Amino acid sequence: MATDQTIFQTDWIAVKQSHRGFQYLERRGKDSVAVFLLRKNDTKPPHYEVLIRQQHLCIDNQEVDGTFTLFPCPITGALEEGESPEAAASRETYEEAGYRVQVRSFGKYIVGTQVNELCHLYYADVTRIEPDVAQQDGTYMESIGKNEWHPFEYLATCDYAACQIGYARLRSLLAQSDDPVK
Repeated sequence: MATDQTIFQTDWIAVKQSHRGFQYLERRGKDSVAVFLLRKNDTKPPHYEVLIRQQHLCIDNQEVDGTFTLFPCPITGALEEGESPEAAASRETYEEAGYRVQVRSFGKYIVGTQVNELCHLYYADVTRIEPDVAQQDGTYMESIGKNEWHPFEYLATCDYAACQIGYARLRSLLAQSDDPVK
């Protein structure tokens, strides 16, 4: 079996070419996680809310009055070397939101045809759980992110693929059971 050739590489990414000439991007950590934190509100009947992480994404690097544009997404992060997707999801949840919870898998998706990355999807119910202070990872970009609670349906309006896919799959789970997150 032929090994893919590295065309360009930094500490964070590599551009590779397969033996058939297909070029693709590989990032350090390769695969990633997206975690959806849900909580029930106190309305009758109860409705779910979702934690949205407003953060800087590379698709729009513009500053307005010295502030980066932030985009809505779930909690996200890359797997560290040797780390399982579930462990990464738990770590990122604590790091970015301060919650120590058991996450549950609800699938994965292919990020794109030019990137060899899988995004593993997780969710957890944090109803009536008080988070610790989120520790962040020490990077500037993570430090400018902020967490906000929104109605679950807000996910359908977000442009980020994980939000769209997560919304469709979680909506299905929520419809199948009276309380699927227990």
